[in-house]
Amino acid sequence: MTAITAMHGDTVRVTQLHYVRAAADLGSFSAAAAALGVTQPSLSRGIVALERTLGGALFVRSTTGVALTPLAKRIMPHLHDVLGSLGSLLGEARAATEADAQPLRLGVSPLIRPELIGRAFQATRGRGPAALVLREDDLAGLRAGLLARELDVILVPAVTATDPSLRRCEIDSEELRYRPGSTLSTPDDDRPVELTELADQSLVMVGESCGLNTFIRALFTSAGAALAPYPGVADSYRSVEDWAGLGLGAAVLPRSRFRHPSRTRPVHFRGEPVRIRYEALWPTGSTREAAIGDLVDTIVD
Repeated sequence: MTAITAMHGDTVRVTQLHYVRAAADLGSFSAAAAALGVTQPSLSRGIVALERTLGGALFVRSTTGVALTPLAKRIMPHLHDVLGSLGSLLGEARAATEADAQPLRLGVSPLIRPELIGRAFQATRGRGPAALVLREDDLAGLRAGLLARELDVILVPAVTATDPSLRRCEIDSEELRYRPGSTLSTPDDDRPVELTELADQSLVMVGESCGLNTFIRALFTSAGAALAPYPGVADSYRSVEDWAGLGLGAAVLPRSRFRHPSRTRPVHFRGEPVRIRYEALWPTGSTREAAIGDLVDTIVD
């Protein structure tokens, strides 16, 4: 809408404000009209209409050009503010419209359950199959991609400190499970294992980058239990489970990361199940805020 209705029924049009600013900057109606690509009569009529609305002349006209009146000098800062705010509004709208036409770029940790990724696709189903683009990476890589604006939102384990530049929302949690480091594990043994019982047991672990080790180390520290990692490092959760089956060490993973959860036992701490939490992170003030909000709401539901 290019006009704001004044209290007494007159209107202030955006074009009128542009006419006044150009005439004030150039000191001439003819020069202002040429700069804006309009005829001088059109510009003059627009300025006269605005003067009528404001109740006073804005320019002193002469054969050599125009000069600002005291009224004009008083209102010019406000006029610049209005046009500046309008420019910001239009810029934000264009950025949001252009952004919404692009696929939502979602980064996911390898720890994230496939069901959650399926919900993410459900959230963008109405926008077509290319509306969501996935990138799987470790925790550090995903955070770097997010901060570099290469990703719009990431789904990761909640193991990092609060960052004021990022918004966060918990999306899921799942229980931690234990698989004994033995080829003789009992498939139907679902008795909880207390975290302190795992102290000094050799644990097969993945590299430090995914965030799971950060969680496990903090867990053992809070329990006052000694962590004894197996000297080697697995490159996948599948290998962690396989190596535990070979007797190289025990495996501690989220339930969904085990291919054979029936061979695992729930991990408890002080009688309560241990759960790892997952969260969505996205930049504060993102132009994709609405799309991200819809996606996160669908995942949580």
